[in-house]
Order: sequence, then C-alpha cells, then structure tokens
Amino acid sequence: MIHLDGSRVYDLPAQERDEVVKREHAHAHELIAAGVLKHIWRVPGQRGNVGIWSAADADALESVLASLPIRPYADLKVTPLATHPLTLEAAENHG
Repeated sequence: MIHLDGSRVYDLPAQERDEVVKREHAHAHELIAAGVLKHIWRVPGQRGNVGIWSAADADALESVLASLPIRPYADLKVTPLATHPLTLEAAENHG
C-alpha cells in the first residue's frame, strides 16, 4: 500500500503544475493497464491518495515510483502488505 501526498506540486507555477498533473494522470493510466497500480482511493480533505501497487520486488517498485512525473513533488509512505490467513481460508471455503 502506498500513501502518496502530492501537495507540493501545487507550489509550482500553474502552467508547470498543470503539465506535471497531466503527465501523472497519463502515466497512472499506463500503470493501471500494466497491472502495477491495482486500486487507488482519494483521501478526503487531502491532496493525496492511497493505492494498492504490485511489483516483483522492492527494486521494481522503486523503479516504478521513480518514474512518476509527480515524484519530485510527492511524499510517499510505502507499507508492504502480505496475505492474511483469513483471506486464504475464505478462498478455500468458497473456491
């Protein structure tokens, strides 16, 4: 899970900010299509989002995060997640 706070992009001049945001949205669509960005939610009252990302390993995730146009203006908090045993049990009982 990644919490991305891109608030600092709003410190840029409007034209530069709009270009970064436009490139970020286009790149996000590519990441969704590639299966890297699985789910994304807005954080109400903030200019941030929380997403579920998938990568082969930490190095691959770092590479993807470095490719984000908004990265120089974003604060990221990465929380690795593992499958909970209850999820496995539910899948076995309903599969």
